[in-house]
Amino acid sequence: MLLWEEYQTDKQYPYRYSQFCELYRRWARKQKLSMRQIHKAGEKLFVDYAGHTPPIVNPHTGEIKEAQIFVSVLGAAYLLS
Repeated sequence: MLLWEEYQTDKQYPYRYSQFCELYRRWARKQKLSMRQIHKAGEKLFVDYAGHTPPIVNPHTGEIKEAQIFVSVLGAAYLLS
């Protein structure tokens, strides 16, 4: 509803709420599922949990522990005009 209210203030002849929602749903179904973020290259570090826990064996005791793996990457976005 907030998106529709913002749309309504910018248009001279806006769609009513139900028509706006229907058109938005049609548009959303065509979009790729991705998270777009605008930032300068190297400005943000993105970190995520990798999910797998490989075993780490202590060579002296033989004890096995699970390692938690995290991955990170510096963002390098660019804009196409």
